[in-house]
Amino acid sequence: MGVPLGTMIGQWSNWHMTFWLTAFLGGVAFIISMFVLPKHLSGENGSLSDQLSLLKHPKVILAFLIPIFTIAGTYTIYTFITPILENKLGVPTKYIAIVLLIYGFFSIFSNVLAGKIAQRNGLSKLRYIFIIQAFILFSFYFTMSSLWLGILSILLMAVILYAVNATIQLYFMDLAEEYSPSAKDFASSLTPVAVNVGIALGAAIGGFVINSGSLEYLAWAAATLALIASAFTSMSYRRNSNDSH
Repeated sequence: MGVPLGTMIGQWSNWHMTFWLTAFLGGVAFIISMFVLPKHLSGENGSLSDQLSLLKHPKVILAFLIPIFTIAGTYTIYTFITPILENKLGVPTKYIAIVLLIYGFFSIFSNVLAGKIAQRNGLSKLRYIFIIQAFILFSFYFTMSSLWLGILSILLMAVILYAVNATIQLYFMDLAEEYSPSAKDFASSLTPVAVNVGIALGAAIGGFVINSGSLEYLAWAAATLALIASAFTSMSYRRNSNDSH
């Protein structure tokens, strides 16, 4: 919901006001957390070296790459969603925020999907989910010239966006339990870190593609990144299965 709200504020006023709104909402979230979050949680203490020691293990590094590339696949396209909507799909500027709001609504289903995937053998399922993601992202190459088909591709992209989150978060926690129990707090931070790296990577690759070609070719790059995520997931699944046996 934040992206369409920020877009709407930027259209009504200017981008400075969007940043002021972001700061204000951050302050509101901080105040709410002071009253809502538990104040006396206990955890296992660990030094900085204990926390970072988790990154010595190849399974952790391999798992870290999975959310990076699946998110990069989505954001290769989503970073440039406004020019796609305006220049390719012909959506008037005043309706951009509405389309993004609908996109945000559909991403709720992505969180539900993520929970379903994580319930049993999530890594195995994600191998195929990312192949489906690649097909959805590649469909933009054909649907960017059609308003309704293009919007359908965007909504399907939203449904698949967060499919990785629950499974990879649980996997990181399992790996911390196995290799360094004192690094569980650090392990829990790896998913959002990987997601932000993926956003930056996707935006950078998308910018390079546009400078070298046109908006349609974003679909090729995005689908390739999703397939790379599938490959890393398959590698993680095989390593995990071999170690279990």
